[in-house]
Amino acid sequence: MIARLLLVALVAFPAFASAQRGGRPILERLEPTSGPPGTLVTIVGRGLNHVSQVRLGDAVLPVHERHPFRLVAEIPTGAASGPILLVARSEEFVGTFFRVTVAPPAPTVTGVSPASGPPGSEVVISGTNFSTVLAQNVVTLAGRPVVLRSASPSELRVIIPQDATSGAFTVRVGRAPEVTTPVFTVALGTAITSLEPAVGPVGTQLTIHGTGFSTDPRRVSVFFGRTRARVEAASDTQLVVRVPPRAVSGAILVDVRGGGRATSPMAFRVQPRPVLHGLEPAGGPPGTLVTLRGQHFGADASAVRVSIAGRPQVVRSVSPSVVQFEVVAGTVSGPLVLSVHELPAEQQPEFEGTGTLRVDSFAPTSGPVGTVVVIRGAGFAPTAASNVVSLSGVPAQVVSATPTTLQVRAPSAPAGPFEVRVGPAVVRTSQPFVVAQPPFIAGLEPRLAAPGDRVTIRGAHFGTNQRLLSVTLNGIPMQVFNLRDDLIEVAVPQGATSGRITVNVSLRGGTVTGEELQIDPNRAVYALEPASGYMGTEVVVRGRGFPASGIQVQFSGARPMPARRVSPVELRVDVPPDATTGPVMVLLPGRRSVPAGTFTVVATPDGVAITSVEPTCTHAGCVATLRGYGFRGTPQQARVRFLGEPVRVRGITPTTITIQLPNRVGNGRFELTLPGNLTAQSPAFLMTPR
Repeated sequence: MIARLLLVALVAFPAFASAQRGGRPILERLEPTSGPPGTLVTIVGRGLNHVSQVRLGDAVLPVHERHPFRLVAEIPTGAASGPILLVARSEEFVGTFFRVTVAPPAPTVTGVSPASGPPGSEVVISGTNFSTVLAQNVVTLAGRPVVLRSASPSELRVIIPQDATSGAFTVRVGRAPEVTTPVFTVALGTAITSLEPAVGPVGTQLTIHGTGFSTDPRRVSVFFGRTRARVEAASDTQLVVRVPPRAVSGAILVDVRGGGRATSPMAFRVQPRPVLHGLEPAGGPPGTLVTLRGQHFGADASAVRVSIAGRPQVVRSVSPSVVQFEVVAGTVSGPLVLSVHELPAEQQPEFEGTGTLRVDSFAPTSGPVGTVVVIRGAGFAPTAASNVVSLSGVPAQVVSATPTTLQVRAPSAPAGPFEVRVGPAVVRTSQPFVVAQPPFIAGLEPRLAAPGDRVTIRGAHFGTNQRLLSVTLNGIPMQVFNLRDDLIEVAVPQGATSGRITVNVSLRGGTVTGEELQIDPNRAVYALEPASGYMGTEVVVRGRGFPASGIQVQFSGARPMPARRVSPVELRVDVPPDATTGPVMVLLPGRRSVPAGTFTVVATPDGVAITSVEPTCTHAGCVATLRGYGFRGTPQQARVRFLGEPVRVRGITPTTITIQLPNRVGNGRFELTLPGNLTAQSPAFLMTPR
């Protein structure tokens, strides 16, 4: 046996030595043994450093890596299946067979669901030509790789990483061309950013600020240790709870059902609210030692804060019922606030301090109501509420404060100096502040319009310079045809949708209509015929989209009255007795109104006249209406004849007489006789047989 092993070794050693000296290369294995064009093939063997060329049939394979025992080559386009050939010193050595397969089709993406989500959520990418082998699908989001959870030919499920940013997914399957998806929005996950307040007793209303909450309080659970609190209000970024009995100090846990879970990075401290009974003395200069008496002060001086008019004081000693502090320089008169672990006492007694209050300057010197004005000087209280600022006697909101600056909002007041009051001290600015009046919208008409219609905006302080005016509807500019300080006439732009109109005037500010302008592209009024007439005149309104019922027409000065709908494009109505010259509105169901134009009411002519006959049919027994003016009396007093035959009168108004057609066929005129021996004839009328 030993002899046979020695014989094999002696036979193999020359071949190995020959390969090491530059003899024939030896190919031991091929990885992989099949694949489409573009596949990188690893050739493992010996003596490969002498290989000058790698071939597959007639195709030459580009070599990307060269090592003595390993070569990495690429299958070129057009190559056919066959053995791998190694060329060394002008000789070809046949290796392992490689099968060239057809390149897989490029993947496609048909959708991403959901279109947004927080880190850690699962997203489904739908499409075609995905690989069922996870490693052959490479997915990135905004250039960053994501975790692939599962794969099928038509669906990839990925997990959004914690550091992900919004962007498109890129999908690459093998060496096929990559495809991208629509943009995916990375939403914020569940997290707690702050607690307000951070300390309080049982029953305190606590607001938890953060992200990834729910608008449904029933889906959110909040725990103080092991004690659950009732959620009173909820939004995506804010939760309102009450500190429950048996709550303990520590971090707060928020659990969103179907969402995430978060623990506050800061602790909530459960403690009784400090109670302040009194102070001694109640005032004094800097350096005064003041004693405060009360309850629940604790024994930790570092946890106790005292401020006067917002200025922190120096705490010297603390016991559960007594706190001593020293008044610091620059303290002015104002409320004294004591807090323990940032939980303030409800009692805030006044402390009379000393200090010099002055105003040096303010800017800007003019602007509209709401302008933030910066007042510079000294002696201001650091807390905004401790500084009282007014303009011409009108209080101004103090936005922020420091000992040397105040930021206030200009109120609606006459021009005048600012007055600043801190405690008993009062100073005024040497210059006045001029308030520019902002625009104001009182209303718009009509409230229902179609693209191209003109709309009138009434109000005040619009100015008269169109270059300073901007009018938009849902962000779309509206062309201005007329501008007065109290009126703006604009056109409804094409493609507009219902919404509020915004008016901005440079240097004055902006405002929005209190009511929406309703846009109805399918309903409009084209004409009002006639445009003038006397009371009782029949008016025809032409347009489109008139509903089958519920339509009213309102003349200026008169109550709305039902309209007679002839067709979807025509309405008829009589001018009411109390109508005056002015606009006419078509009132549609749903409290919509459409302008129909302007109607001029003229005086009724003297005498009696029949201007038209309106029958529903033209044979005996039908009911017809004689229209005109000057009609009077009762149906019994009015006499009507047709071709000599009496006609029954069923009703009479100053402008209409309702009759029943007689049994007389032919072409003639209705003859009318009224009390006072007043007579009139109608236009020609043709009676037809039944």
